[in-house]
Amino acid sequence: MTKTILYLLRSDFVDTQIGDTPFYCRQCLIVEGLLAVFPHVRQNLDVRYVDFDRPRGGMEMYVGDNQSCPQLVFAAGDDDCSIGISRSGISAVRRIEDVEDVLAYLIKRFDLPRPHP
Repeated sequence: MTKTILYLLRSDFVDTQIGDTPFYCRQCLIVEGLLAVFPHVRQNLDVRYVDFDRPRGGMEMYVGDNQSCPQLVFAAGDDDCSIGISRSGISAVRRIEDVEDVLAYLIKRFDLPRPHP
């Protein structure tokens, strides 16, 4: 893997534990908005859309059971922008799964404007 992977849930999914009503992931939508406004960020990530049902699109080989989305995965370990906000994955993999930390990473890594308080 050469690029950092960003896992996002596909929109319009069904959670069968709740019923047959379609949903979207609020946290994933926030990250999607950032990618839409700053398309160069998307171009520098390996964005992978996964289904709601687990296992989620191969992410288990990097993160095990911690398959929350959105999630950034660094196969070669931390880079300068992820130190201090990433967690261990499987083997040398590091990951960021909290949406605020995902956004903080993307803002720092791609030198984006900060959100207004």
